[in-house]
Amino acid sequence: MKINKISVKKLFGVFNHEIPINNSTGITIVIGENGLGKTVLLEMIEAFFKGSFLYFSKVTFDEMSIEFEDNVVWNIEKDTSKGEIQNLKLTQIGETKKEFFNLVIYEEDHLEMLVRRIGRNTNYLRRVGSTFWEDRRTGRRLTNEQILYKYGAEYQLELDFDNTDKPSWFVEKYNKINVSLIETQRLISIQANDENSSEVKVEKYSNELSRTIKKLLTESTELSSRLDRTYPNRLIERLKKPSNITKSLLDDELTRLEKQRATLDEVGLMEVDKDSNLLAIETPENVNVVLEVLKLYVEDSFNKLKIFDDLSQKISILLDIINKRFKHKRLTIDKEEGFLFRSTIITLENDKDDETETQFQKIPVTQLSSGEQNELVLFYLLLFKTDSNSLILIDEPEVSLHISWQNSFIKDLKEITKLNDLDIVIATHSPDIIADNWNLKVELKGLE
Repeated sequence: MKINKISVKKLFGVFNHEIPINNSTGITIVIGENGLGKTVLLEMIEAFFKGSFLYFSKVTFDEMSIEFEDNVVWNIEKDTSKGEIQNLKLTQIGETKKEFFNLVIYEEDHLEMLVRRIGRNTNYLRRVGSTFWEDRRTGRRLTNEQILYKYGAEYQLELDFDNTDKPSWFVEKYNKINVSLIETQRLISIQANDENSSEVKVEKYSNELSRTIKKLLTESTELSSRLDRTYPNRLIERLKKPSNITKSLLDDELTRLEKQRATLDEVGLMEVDKDSNLLAIETPENVNVVLEVLKLYVEDSFNKLKIFDDLSQKISILLDIINKRFKHKRLTIDKEEGFLFRSTIITLENDKDDETETQFQKIPVTQLSSGEQNELVLFYLLLFKTDSNSLILIDEPEVSLHISWQNSFIKDLKEITKLNDLDIVIATHSPDIIADNWNLKVELKGLE
C-alpha cells in the first residue's frame, strides 16, 4: 500500500502544505524557507505510522490528511470536545461513506507507568534512554508510546485502546504502511545503561554487518551439510531418468556460477579458489553420467549461494557509492570487522631482505570525518535498515556533505529505490542535492 499525497492545514496555526508523493520515480524533494515546518511535517508522518500519537498533542494544526493509492483518504484531527486533548479523531473517506475512529493520546506520566509494567514482563525489551526502548530481537528502537501500542495487549494491560478496538478498515491499511525517518543527527545513539554516554553509529552498524554476514555463513554451512548428506541418493534418482542436459548448457551454467562466486568474493562474502578448473573438464566416454553429476553439483551450488543474494546486492551498491566518494581510502567488507577501510596512499618500507613491499594502512571507522560517517550511515540505513515498499523520510541529507557528494545524491538514491522499492521524501535547503532533478521538487509556501 502506497501513499499518494500528504497535506496539513493550519500548521502552527498558519501554514497549509500539500506534498504529492512522486511514486513513479520514488523520490520527492521538499523545499521551502526556514520556519515553514518541513521537519515537523516529516515528524508528524512518522509519529502517526509509528503509533507515537502523543507527538500530536505538542503540535498546533487543524487537520492532517493522507491519501492512499486506492484514493481512500484519512483525515486526522485533534478531539478537543472534552476541553483537553485526549484523542485523535480519524475519519476515513471512501467512495461512498465516512467512518470514524478515535486514537487515544496518553499523558506522559501514565504512559511511563504502563511501559515500565510491560518492560518488567519481557526479557527482550531494554531501555536505551529516558523515552526509548530497544527490542533485542529486531534491534528496533521504539518510543514509550510505540511500546504501549505494540505490546500492551500482549501483556493484558487494562488499556482504553487495544487490538480488539481497532476497526478492520484501519488495521488493514495501517499494517501495510512502513515509515522511517532518518534524522539530521544520525551519528550518535544512546547506549543502554548510561544516558550520558554515546555510541558512534558507524561503529555500531559495522559490527551489525559483521554479525549479519556470520549468520548467513552459518546458514550456508548448514544448508551445504544437508545437501551433501542427500547428494548420493538424489544423484542416483536423477540417473534413473532420461537426461536432457547438454555440455553446452552445462558450460553456460558453470560460467554463470563462477561469475556469481566472483561477485560474492568482490563484496567480501566468500573467498573463491582462483585456480578452479571445472570449465576445463574434457568430455569422457560416459558423458551423460558426468553431465548429470555436474548438473546436480551446479544446482546445489546455486542453492547455497542464493542465501547471499539480497545481502550481496546491497553491499555491492554500498561499496560503489562509498568508494566513488571517499578520497584516499577504500572500503571493503570483512566478515570479522564489517566495514574495513584502508588508505590508498602507498607507503613503502624495506624488509630484512631489502625487498620493497606495499602496505595499505588500516583506518578505524571512528576516524572517518563527520561527513564520511554521515554518508556511510545514511546509505547503510537506506540499504540495510529499511523494509521494501516503505516510505522513507530524510531530513537535510546535505549535512556535512561535500558539494560533489550532494550533486550525486539523488542519482544514487534512484539505484536504492529500484533495489528496495522505496518511496523517499527528502526535506532539504540545498540546490546541490536537487542538482538537475527539479522536476521532483515540491515547494512549501509561506504567507504571500
